[in-house]
Amino acid sequence: MKNNIPELLAPAGSMESLKASVNAGADAVYLSGRRFGARQFAQNFSVKEMEYALEYAHIRGAKVYVTVNTLIKESELPAVSENLYQLYSQGVDAVIVQDLGVARLARKLVPDLDLHCSTQMTINNLQGAIWAVDNGFKRVILAREMSLSDIKEAAQELSGRIELEIFGHGAICYSYSGQCLLSSFIGGRSGNRGMCAQPCRKQYQLIQTKTDKYGKYQEGEEIPLKDHYLLSTRDLSIYPYLDQVARAQVNSIKIEGRMKPPEYVANVVKVYRGALDSIAAGKWKPDEKEISKLKMCFNRGLTKGWVMDASGESMMGRSNPGNRGLYLGKVIDFNKRSGETIIGLKSRVKPIKGDGLLFKQSRYQKVDKLWGTILESNPPVAGKDRLSLKLRKKVENGSKVFLTRRKSLVDAAQDMVNDPQLPDRIPLDIEVHWDEEMVPVIRVVASPIGRKTVKIDFKADFAMEKAIKRPLSTETIGKQLKKTGGTPFLVKNLSLDYPGGLFTPLGNLNHLRRQILEKIQDKLLEMYRPSGEEVQSVETRLNQLNVSFNSSLKAYPGSGEFDEESGRTDSNSEGKDSNIRGNGSSVEGNGSQPGKTIPSLDLAVYVDDLLSVEAALQSGCRRIYFQPQINTNCARKISDGLIGLEPGSDYFELMDSSLKEAALRCQEYDSVLIWKLPDITSKRFLEGAISILNHDTGKNISGVMVGSLGAFWALKDISSPRDCYGSRALNIWNHMAALELIREDGGSNCLTSITLSPELSQKELKQVVSRIRIEHSSILVEFLVQGNLEALVSEDCLPCVLPDKSMVEKFRGSSQNVFGIKDGKNRIFPLKIDEECRTHIANSVELCLIDYLPALNRSGVNSLVIDARGKPVDYLTRMISLYQEAVDLTRANTSKLGARLNSLKNQAKKVSNGGITTGNFLQVRDEGNK
Repeated sequence: MKNNIPELLAPAGSMESLKASVNAGADAVYLSGRRFGARQFAQNFSVKEMEYALEYAHIRGAKVYVTVNTLIKESELPAVSENLYQLYSQGVDAVIVQDLGVARLARKLVPDLDLHCSTQMTINNLQGAIWAVDNGFKRVILAREMSLSDIKEAAQELSGRIELEIFGHGAICYSYSGQCLLSSFIGGRSGNRGMCAQPCRKQYQLIQTKTDKYGKYQEGEEIPLKDHYLLSTRDLSIYPYLDQVARAQVNSIKIEGRMKPPEYVANVVKVYRGALDSIAAGKWKPDEKEISKLKMCFNRGLTKGWVMDASGESMMGRSNPGNRGLYLGKVIDFNKRSGETIIGLKSRVKPIKGDGLLFKQSRYQKVDKLWGTILESNPPVAGKDRLSLKLRKKVENGSKVFLTRRKSLVDAAQDMVNDPQLPDRIPLDIEVHWDEEMVPVIRVVASPIGRKTVKIDFKADFAMEKAIKRPLSTETIGKQLKKTGGTPFLVKNLSLDYPGGLFTPLGNLNHLRRQILEKIQDKLLEMYRPSGEEVQSVETRLNQLNVSFNSSLKAYPGSGEFDEESGRTDSNSEGKDSNIRGNGSSVEGNGSQPGKTIPSLDLAVYVDDLLSVEAALQSGCRRIYFQPQINTNCARKISDGLIGLEPGSDYFELMDSSLKEAALRCQEYDSVLIWKLPDITSKRFLEGAISILNHDTGKNISGVMVGSLGAFWALKDISSPRDCYGSRALNIWNHMAALELIREDGGSNCLTSITLSPELSQKELKQVVSRIRIEHSSILVEFLVQGNLEALVSEDCLPCVLPDKSMVEKFRGSSQNVFGIKDGKNRIFPLKIDEECRTHIANSVELCLIDYLPALNRSGVNSLVIDARGKPVDYLTRMISLYQEAVDLTRANTSKLGARLNSLKNQAKKVSNGGITTGNFLQVRDEGNK
C-alpha cells in the first residue's frame, strides 16, 4: 500500500477478474468461495481455484479477503467451521463476515484469523464501530450511508484501533445493507443469502389511498410521475473527491463489482490506482478523460453518494435502471440517399469500430424505447460536431446516443489479464558457484517492494561435466538463468563464479531456472500461510467443535431431523383442518436442560402512538414495545445532522414526553414498557436517547429494544442499566449469533431477549431455538407472527419525487390518507417516512401465523409479537383479541384445536392489509449456499 494512501480494494468474482484487479494495481482483492458468499451468482472459487488465487495475488503483493458474509442456518454451522479452517490453512489475509455467529465461531476456531465486519452488519455510526473494536474485529466496512464528516469524526475518535473501509465505486443498494428483506418476501430469494433478485431495479407506481377502520387499503389512485424506477439508485463514484477521502484517515477504498466482467474491473481499478498514486505524489486533480473511462465501463448514472453528502435526487436513477454509458449526443437527421443516421456530438469521445452504442428514444413513450448495436466499421466524420452512422434500422430524430462499450478498454483489460506489464516485479539477486563435484550451488535473495526480504540456498539436482568439444560460456549460462518470462520476478543481479570448461544440456539450465523461481516463490508464499503447528491446533479445535455440535444434536433430537407432521397445525398453507394439537402451557424436555421449563406463550405488540399504547393495555397486553412517532417537519439530513434532532432539542422533548406518558399508563396496568429504538439510528439520535434514559423518564422504562450493534453498544452509557431486547434487525439465524449477544454471565450490555429473523423457516426456527435452549433455557425468544413486516429502510426520501412538494407532509399525517408503491402485479407495499426522512417500505401482505401457535410453542418460542405500528386502534384491539384467544386455546390443548385456529385465521385475514401469508415460515427458500 502506498504511503499515507488508502488501500485500493478490488472485486474478484472470477479468476480472470482477480488477475485483472491485481495486474491493474489493486492492493487487495475480495472474493468468495462457492458457499457462504453474498454474491451467489458470481462464478466464485472452488477450493483449488482459491489456492491458485491466493498464490497469484500474494506473490504479487496483493492481499486476499474472503467473504463468508451470508446469514447462516443452524444446520450449516459445521460446514462453516470446515470452511473457516480451510481458508485459514490456505493463508487468506482476512474473512469478511455478516453473521455474528460466524464471528463467534471464527474467534473460537481460528483466533489468529483477522475478521472484517461486512457492510451487511449495518454499522453506520461511531458507536457501532466501537462495538467492533470491543469485539476484536480488525476492520469495519462502514455503511454506504455514513457521511465523510462522520467517518472523519469516527477515525479521530478511534485513533487507529480499527481499520475503516468505505465503498468508493460501483452499485449501491437502495436499502441499508443487511436490512433488506424485499427479495426474500416477494420471491423467497434472500439478499442475506446472496440471492437477491434485485426488486429495487423494477418499476413501481406511487399511489395514494384511503384505509378502512382496520387500516386496510381501499382503492387507491396513482400519482402521476415522470419516472417509475422509484427504488433504482445511480452508481457510486468518489473519483472526483479522492483527495478528500485520502485525507480522512480511511484505511481502504472498495470497488464494488464481483458480478462485473474483467474489463470493467481492470479499467476501474486502473483509473483509481493512477489517481491514488498521483495523490501520493502530491500532484493530482480530477481528469475528465478518466471520468469518461469510468462511464464507458458501466454506469447507471454516477453519484458522489451519501458519503459525500449527495442530495436525495442526485443519488437516484429513477428513469432507467440499466447501463447509461457515456452520453455522445442526439440523432439530428437521417440521410435518405445514403441511409446514414446523423448524430450531433456533445462529447469529445468519438465511437470507432467495435464500440457499443445505445439509442434511447422517449419522445412519445411513457417508457423509454432502447436499441443497441455494435459498430461494424469506423464511422465517417460528417463534420466537426457531427457523425454519420450506417445503422441496421432507422432511429427517430431526437433519440439520445450513449457509448456503452469501448473496444479499446476491453482490449486493454484483456492484455492486463493475459500479458500484464508489471512495473513492480520482484527483484532477485542470484549467486551461483560450483562445488568440487561440479554441482551448481545457488543463493537467491528476493527483495519485494514493501515486504520482507527473503533468501534461499540450495544445490542443483544435477552435476555438470567436463566439456569434450563445446563448453558452455558464462554468457550462455547467464542468458538462460535470467529469463523470467511472464513471472512476477526480475533478475536484477546475477553473479556466476564459474570455473569454465563445463557442459550440460540447456534443458538442465532451464530446469534450474524454474527451480530457482519456484523455490523463491514458495519461500515468499510461506509468509502468508500459518505454520504446520498452528494448522494442527486449529484442526484440534475443529474436531472438538464437531463433537460439541454432534452431542448437541443427540441431546436434542428435535434439532436434527424434523417431523413435519408434529410441527404444524395445518396440512398445507391454505389452512385446512388437521388433528394436530398443542401441548399445554409449557414445554419440558423438548430442548430445555433437564429440570428446566420454558415459559409459556406470551403476547407482545409493537405500537407507535399513545392511543395504541392505551388500547393494547385495555386489551390485556402486558408487554408493550413503544416506538414513538414524533411528527416533525420533513427536513433533509445535512452533513452536521438532521435539524432539530440533537439532544435537548424539541424533537427529544416530544419523545421524552411521549415516553413519560406511556410509562405512567403501563404502571397503572402493571405492564412492561419497552422503548423500541429505530433499527437505524444516527450517532446523534443515540446520544439523545441515552440522555433520556439517564434522566427521570428513563427510570420508568423497563427496557430498551435495539436493532443495531451501535445502539446495543451505546446502552453501556446508561447510568441505571435496563433490560435490553434485540429486534429482528439484528438478523439472528443461529444459536452462535444468539450467544454473541445474550446474557451469559450476568454482566451488563447483553440481551435478555432475542427476536429471531422472520426469514427463518419452521424447520430452521425449531433447530435454532433448540440449540439456544441447551445454553439458556429461560431466555425470552420472540418471533414476529402478525403484521406488514418492514421489507427495507433507505436513506432516500421517496416523497422527493412528488411533483407537488406540499404533499410531502401528508406522508406523516392522517392514518386515513396513506401512501404506498405498487408493483407490476398490483401488489401495494405500504410506505412510511420517519423523523429522519428515511423511507420505510413494508411487505404488501401481512404475515399471519395464528394457526401455527402450537408449532411455535413446541419449537420453544415463548413470545409472539404483533407489529401494529402505523395501524389504527380497531386493528390493534381486534388482532390482540384473536391472538389472545389462540394463545389460550393452545395453552389449554383444547379439542379440535386445528379447526378453531383456522377459524381465527380467517377472522384475522378479514382485518389484514393486503391479505395474509405465512412468509418464509413454510416456504422452501433458496439453497444458495449449498
